[in-house]
Amino acid sequence: MLSNVYTLIAELWCNPQDVDMHELKRNAEGWLGHLAQIDPETTHLLAQFMRTPITEEEYIELFELNPRCPLYLGSHVFEEPKTCAQAAVSDRNNYMIELLGIYRHFGFVPNGKELPDYLPLMVEFLALTAGSEDPLREKFIRENLMPFLPPLRSRLEELGTPFLYLLDALERVLKLDIGASKSEVNNV
Repeated sequence: MLSNVYTLIAELWCNPQDVDMHELKRNAEGWLGHLAQIDPETTHLLAQFMRTPITEEEYIELFELNPRCPLYLGSHVFEEPKTCAQAAVSDRNNYMIELLGIYRHFGFVPNGKELPDYLPLMVEFLALTAGSEDPLREKFIRENLMPFLPPLRSRLEELGTPFLYLLDALERVLKLDIGASKSEVNNV
């Protein structure tokens, strides 16, 4: 199922200390076996990423405390406001309000620990809504997620990180999700 592949990708974007990699890899074997029948290249990219050891320190330096590449997609696109008053009316704030509206439409309630434009949260949302034929889900992918990935890609390329494999896999799965027939997608 597509939801399992999204779950795998969401977990792989998370801090290694927050994920049971042994169990994730065990579960991934079956999921990737099904995916390989539809898209062997994505399977290869995910397997390549999972073979690349990422330490917690590397992850933190890259994505967390004073991150070299934040996983908040809006931070790559929108200029940061200079004051609190500007934050309330900033383009990024409007983007996050729109994301929250979409999440609520589907009954998805983020845990409040991360902002709505946090990439693993966005992919988790796709896992939970996989199989939905609601056109708002495809709009989310086409307008609220895919256009925000190129700036993230540029930064990851600059840094030469193996997370590029994971981003490549995510982009392929997104295209498969919105381009494949529902019967094909539901069998992933």
